[in-house]
Amino acid sequence: RILGQVALKKRASANSAERLAWSADDLLFVSNYGEGEDRQISFAHFSSPGDGDDLPTLKVLGWSDLDTGLHLDSVIHELSEHLVWPKDQRDAEAWRRQWRSAFTLGHREVIATSGDLSIRLADLAKAIRGRIKAALAIETADGPLTKLMKAFQTSLVHDLDADDFADMYAQTIAYGLLSARIADPHKKTADDFAGHMRTNPFLRDLMEIFLKVGGRKGKAGGPGIDFDELGVGEVVDLLDVANMEAVIRDFGDRNPEEDPVIHFYEWFLKEYDPKKRMQRGVFYTPRPVVSYIVRSIDELLHAEFGLEDGLADTATWGEMVKRHKELRLPDGVSPDQDFVQILDPATGTGTFLVEVIDLIHKTLVAKWKRQAKNEKEVEALWNEYVPSHLLTRLHGYELLMAPYAIAHLKIGLKLHE
Repeated sequence: RILGQVALKKRASANSAERLAWSADDLLFVSNYGEGEDRQISFAHFSSPGDGDDLPTLKVLGWSDLDTGLHLDSVIHELSEHLVWPKDQRDAEAWRRQWRSAFTLGHREVIATSGDLSIRLADLAKAIRGRIKAALAIETADGPLTKLMKAFQTSLVHDLDADDFADMYAQTIAYGLLSARIADPHKKTADDFAGHMRTNPFLRDLMEIFLKVGGRKGKAGGPGIDFDELGVGEVVDLLDVANMEAVIRDFGDRNPEEDPVIHFYEWFLKEYDPKKRMQRGVFYTPRPVVSYIVRSIDELLHAEFGLEDGLADTATWGEMVKRHKELRLPDGVSPDQDFVQILDPATGTGTFLVEVIDLIHKTLVAKWKRQAKNEKEVEALWNEYVPSHLLTRLHGYELLMAPYAIAHLKIGLKLHE
């Protein structure tokens, strides 16, 4: 609102001649606020988008007595390098570029932990959900969101109502964009979006449909990620300026007793919709229990069926029927189908499936090393095994979009590892 009163308008109004106004790119706001040790100073600048169509983004450079030495050093560098009077005062545009380059962070950023990121994502997802519901309430039957909701009712979820559709949209956008950003933390979220999501065709197609609804197309005719009205652009901005390398480090299983990705979704759901957590039964099996259950199944396959490699074994139904006279080939099952199939009917964030992958990998690596295979040979054998005998036997079902996206993210990270 402040910016609107002092910045030049694209279309001059009758009152514009009566007030002072400046280009938004030439305005720098200095705030000094708080008391005692909480005293803070912030330089704020509204960064105009390159295409001129989106709203300006508030960028902040600030500090207080509570900041770390590293943060203060960074601020000092930015101030002394960029926010100084120019040597050549005649080149005004060069000076603008110089001081604007100090502002790379949005308000209340940088985010460097999965916990902080999940809470901020939840706030933005709630806003998107509310805006979708408001849009559906005023759209006609031919409105883009209404037509999309009807398509989902017809082909996917017959009892889907406006609340559930808004929830599906918000969670899919939040976690789909997160998955794309984590898949390649060095790229901006909107860059090569389809390439980011190549491991999950369904999620990729769903995201592209969601991103096209109500938004303009990109420069190459692809899905546009503008959506000021729905708030999707704010999610993109948040992810683009977050320290994603630090967030990914926070995702890593440094403590085997914990799963940071589970905590990530628990934090998100606590902020986003605690009632939904209760309604959908979103509760998680602790990591040690998951490990015990998976190892127990592996041992039972050894003991009861004589499968040398347990969960990793590639014996077919035809082979097993020959070995065990009491076994009969089930109707509709090919003799060439793998005997061991892994199904998690309520997979959540994929904790069981990831544990299965981990155990299978350890089993096979130990086996190949006993066969005197070197490191390159082990890697080649594993990369051959995964598409032929692992992914074909791994199945999981999930109703909620956010854990569904996280499960794909976790499995992708585990296979990359």
